[in-house]
Amino acid sequence: MPLSDDQFEAKVHIEVKTPRAKINDSAVCERASDLNGGLKCEIEHPPAWGRGALMGCANYHAHIRFAENGSTWLIQVPRINSNIPQELIDYLIRSEYAALKFLETTRVPAPRAFGDAGQTLEWARTTRECSAGNKDKEKEWNGLADILIELKISAIASERFPVLSPSGPYDTAIDYYTSFVEKNMSLIADGQLFPSFPLNANLVFLYLKSQIQDFSPKSNSQSVENTEQFTEQFYIKHVDDKGDHLMVDEELNIIGIIDWQMARVVPADEAFGPSLVTAEMGYIHDGFSSMTIHDRVLASVLKDKREDDLADIMCKNEKLRKFFFGLDVDFSWDETLLLIRGIWATFGTGRGTDWESWKTQMLQHYVHDERLENIIESSG
Repeated sequence: MPLSDDQFEAKVHIEVKTPRAKINDSAVCERASDLNGGLKCEIEHPPAWGRGALMGCANYHAHIRFAENGSTWLIQVPRINSNIPQELIDYLIRSEYAALKFLETTRVPAPRAFGDAGQTLEWARTTRECSAGNKDKEKEWNGLADILIELKISAIASERFPVLSPSGPYDTAIDYYTSFVEKNMSLIADGQLFPSFPLNANLVFLYLKSQIQDFSPKSNSQSVENTEQFTEQFYIKHVDDKGDHLMVDEELNIIGIIDWQMARVVPADEAFGPSLVTAEMGYIHDGFSSMTIHDRVLASVLKDKREDDLADIMCKNEKLRKFFFGLDVDFSWDETLLLIRGIWATFGTGRGTDWESWKTQMLQHYVHDERLENIIESSG
């Protein structure tokens, strides 16, 4: 049963106490002062809820204020629950530090990492956040377009770029997408994902796997001479690009992109195509497929900046958005079926297809799939 607003707010207040307790204010200030030329500072903890709150999905943040020169840094502490092993937490901290150090070689307005101290990461930030209204979205898209252009310049030959991830390396986009599906199906098979309906979930990922050839640069190639080379390169991408990772000033200029702890190196279509930041989440949750007005506005901005290749990727289709959004692990079966209908609609299967008929056809088609056989056997 969903929590009421009051219950949810109370839960947030309780949760904030845990990361706050992990911050030794005096030790942090001493470290920050050493890193900033001996300037004195103090920690300012934001409210747990409402305007000015700085706890996102992944991290709790607090300000480090330097009164002598008026600068402000941000300290970050991962949100932790008992189900997350310490090894993973340490990996995420190292991953973000590595990503930020790479981004320092670009003009992307990412935070500048000053230190990695156990479970904290300090970085420079000189202006405060402000939420953008819908009427001002185009200005935000203009800033985001500039960031995408900068990331395009910083291309990586393949996912052989030295990353901390144990997966890969991948030479092609097809290898990368196939690995993504295979990982999900492995987690489904051993009960870590979708334990309430593993057979149904596995069939959906088998369906997604069957669509991967549509993502081949050769099948998507345009008339632009260098398209294939462009799309077979890899680019750094924020893993949680749904909008709350963008920090803007009072004039809605993007002045920072935060929470890089799970950044990936990805193919061009994923790096520059429609993402959650331009999505209409209601359409996704209700099982519809459509390019949004935000997709088209961002594509138009890129075209105005003479980045036709990026604009073409942005306005092509939302197949990869649906591919990576996939199914939500916290949804009931009825809610999940709506997501599946959206996936069907995106990839050319009728949204109104009868589930039981589709399931029967998939089971017949993959009758010799060993993983599927094991799931059926374990499910009784």
